[in-house]
Formats: sequence, structure tokens, C-alpha cells
Amino acid sequence: MDEQITISTPEQVAFHYEMAGIGSRFVASLLDHLILVVAMVLVYCAMFSLLFGGLFSGSQSGEEFGFGLLAVLVLVEFLIFWGYFVLFELVWNGQTPGKRAGKLRVIRRDGQPVHAGEVMIRNLVRIVDFLPGFYGIGLVTMFIDKDARRLGDMAAGTIVVREGEQTRLRDVQVAQPQQQAMQASYTTSLYGSQEQAQPVGSYQPYGSYGQPSSGGYEVPPPAMPKYDPLPGISLRDVTQDDYRLIREVLQRVSRGELAADRANDLSQRLAYGVAARMGQDFREWQGQGWDPLVFLQSVIDAKEARE
Repeated sequence: MDEQITISTPEQVAFHYEMAGIGSRFVASLLDHLILVVAMVLVYCAMFSLLFGGLFSGSQSGEEFGFGLLAVLVLVEFLIFWGYFVLFELVWNGQTPGKRAGKLRVIRRDGQPVHAGEVMIRNLVRIVDFLPGFYGIGLVTMFIDKDARRLGDMAAGTIVVREGEQTRLRDVQVAQPQQQAMQASYTTSLYGSQEQAQPVGSYQPYGSYGQPSSGGYEVPPPAMPKYDPLPGISLRDVTQDDYRLIREVLQRVSRGELAADRANDLSQRLAYGVAARMGQDFREWQGQGWDPLVFLQSVIDAKEARE
């Protein structure tokens, strides 16, 4: 059965994952290998048509060509078997077609996404796991290991987890008019007057453009800067690790790896810590109606707007 695993980061934020069990991994692997079988049948048909054509020619050069083609066939078979998993896990961020169908994903043991090194190592060792036939050694290892890892996972420092139901950031984001009102109210409390803190949407830093000039043509407006959702609030003490962790949480929510209650709990704890670095009390922000995920996204948007 699938089990839970909790990974704590140096920032004292806990990530909760649902481990993929042997059954779900077996079904995903079976689908992947069915795809591989179809691909290999097509390769075999093409190779053997060339091979038999060379052997039936009856010449010495034809026999040499046939043996050379057999050597190429062995090499191609290895490249397809190994390259299939490497390519998809790199392009799809730890997923193959079988894993995607079963909502599984390969990640590092510390909860980070897999990189090229881990992907290549775990799939090179896959050859050993496959022995003596269809993951014989790998299945034994997965039964013994508490995290259901095969030898390739142990060598690469990876685990396979189950993704949660799809949850999008807009599902927890407050409505735009309400958020604009909250933004204006909170900014007014910072600057002391409504004239200094204009509501979002009415702020026009460039005045009026686009009027006909004496030359009979319109003056094009200047390029608008990125919108800063947190004006006047310092981000000086927010570290690069904080930004990395915020992005990871937002990405995990958008990929559906967190259930709604876990996403709210994790984002709220992270929002409290980041707000404290900014010299803010997130309880006051929540009193204004700010959702933790909206706050974290606003921190990222503010950083990018000020760069």
C-alpha cells in the first residue's frame, strides 16, 4: 500500500508526499514496456529486412554486412531501452508515459526535482534491476526497502511519489475586485493617505499619452514596467532560498502534487516566515483577506518587478 513520507527543509518547512507502492509502479512500468515493445518490433522489422537481404546475397561482403547489422541492432536496442526512460524523465520532469498515466513522478530524496545526473544513474542501474527478467532484482529490493526503492533509486538518491488531485492557483486566489480593494486598503494604511496610495487599476504613472501632436501623429506610450503588487514593502531580507522555496511550493500546487488542505497549511507556514523577513505580520494580511498562496505569488511578482 502507498505510504506517506515527510521531508523537512533547512527552512523548517515540511513537504508531505504519498509514496508510490509496488503495485502502482508495476502498472506504470508495464505500460512503458508495452510502448517499448511496439517500438522494438518496428525496429526489428526494419533491421531484419536489411539483415536477410545481405545474408541471402551469398557474398562474403553480404555476410559481413549481416553481422555488422546484428551488432548495430544490439546497440540500438540498448539505446531505445535506456534512452526512452532518460528522455521522458528529463523532458517531463520525472515522468514517463506510464508514470504520467498513473500520476506518479520521480523526485530526489530531499524533495527536489530530478536532474540529468540522477536520471541517467537510475536508468543505467535499471539494467541490473531488470535481471533475471522483468525487474526480478528490482522487485526484491523494493519489497525490502521501506521506501519501495529499487537499486537504481538507491544509487541515484531518488524516490517515486504519487501526485495529488489537480489544484490550480486560481482556485484559491481571491476575486480580482476584492483583491484590488484589499491592496488599496493595506497600501493606504502604510502610506497614510489615499492620494499617496491609489487603488490598483487607477494608478497611472505616465499621465496621458496617445494624443495627436503638432506633426499629426500619435506619440506611442512608453513600455510599461512590470506591476509591483507590494509597493513600499522591503524585500531586502528575503533570501534566494526563500524565493526558491516559494517557487517550488507554487509549482507543486500548480502540478497538483498537494491536496487543498496540505497546500493551505504549507503555504501559510511559509507565508508567515517570509512575511517576518519582510518586517510584516502575516496575521494582519490575513485579516485583510489575503490568501497565503496569493501572498507568496505577490512576493515573486514584486521581486521580478524590481529587478
